[in-house]
Amino acid sequence: MTDRDAVHVLVVAHGPPLRGGIATVALDLVEDPGLNDEFDIEFLNTAQNDEARGRFSLANVRRVTRDAVDTFRRSRPGTVVHTHSVHYPAPVVWRQVAVAVAARLRGAAVINHNHAQPPYMEGPGQWEVGRANAWGFAVLDRLVEATVLIAAAGVPNIRRYMATSPLPVVHNSIVVDEVVASSAVHEPPVVLFIGELLERKGLVVLLDAVDLLAERGVVAGVDYELRIIGDDRPGLDPLKDEMVAQVRARGFGDALTGPLERAEVYRHLSESDLYVFPTFTEGQPFTVIESLASGVPLVATDIQAIANMIEDPTHGRLVPIRDAAAVADAVQALLADPDERRRISIACRERARERFDRPVFRARIAALYRAAGNNRGRRARLRAGRARIAAIDR
Repeated sequence: MTDRDAVHVLVVAHGPPLRGGIATVALDLVEDPGLNDEFDIEFLNTAQNDEARGRFSLANVRRVTRDAVDTFRRSRPGTVVHTHSVHYPAPVVWRQVAVAVAARLRGAAVINHNHAQPPYMEGPGQWEVGRANAWGFAVLDRLVEATVLIAAAGVPNIRRYMATSPLPVVHNSIVVDEVVASSAVHEPPVVLFIGELLERKGLVVLLDAVDLLAERGVVAGVDYELRIIGDDRPGLDPLKDEMVAQVRARGFGDALTGPLERAEVYRHLSESDLYVFPTFTEGQPFTVIESLASGVPLVATDIQAIANMIEDPTHGRLVPIRDAAAVADAVQALLADPDERRRISIACRERARERFDRPVFRARIAALYRAAGNNRGRRARLRAGRARIAAIDR
């Protein structure tokens, strides 16, 4: 985009080489052809690939200063600075304050994007943060045009700390047409897990469920195929190494695929009949979106983040957290009912197109950029920008 009249957007986020939700969404924004046709989009990659993230340290103070200075230099009056963060612990939210102050001093508008897990996991109004974190939220509330949330479940928890700014919801997304749909009826059926190979992703629960199924005469490798997609390379994370060792010790080493590129993950989804995800904590997992887009029925924990994405029995089965027997029951029932899997598969694709397809994401983001794009940093303009953003959801 070279049109000088186009709204300039500066996306400030941790990008590659980091992975995860923030990096994925940031690249979705800066690489989207439709958004680039309308807006002049620039990426400020603030990635720091070390264990010091989220801590108060001299090195992080230097990084925050650098990020704020870079934001100031690359902004101009009328720029929309779109920042991305988890907003906790306290040093993280204060980093967002520093970047927002730099943008406002330059006459730019600020849209903040919250990717944290706890606001979407806790019940309404139950997310507790420390005093320093709460003060950071309060200051940020006075600086931003809006704070974007990835799910409506987070609104009551963020509203508790940000009393005045709009909280529009923009779901994470993928390009549904790039995903080959599964028939959800294969012989033998394929049961798939995708995720970090960590206990908090429910991998032990899955293995326990597989053992229970075997006791009932439904045996992996005979009655169905088990595939576990995740990075099993040694030396990256001691906890991951322990989990991989446990998977192999329990006789499931052949199910491990190792790290895969996205296209390969999509291929496995297109060959699968069930996606089993007994995770303990999530914000809005891309793997659930990808499973929906692939038309693969889900068996997943009924944590709030996932229960807000899928419905039981429409898109699969929701089970209690850490309940291997419930996982085994759900998997066994769906493996025995190919007609039900076909029905669910169609509903999953419909949900993906309706809520998580890229055109839906693009339209919401573009509306926010347009609403904020005429801001010039004065209080009246801030109020006007907020009013325009609030009107989007009416």
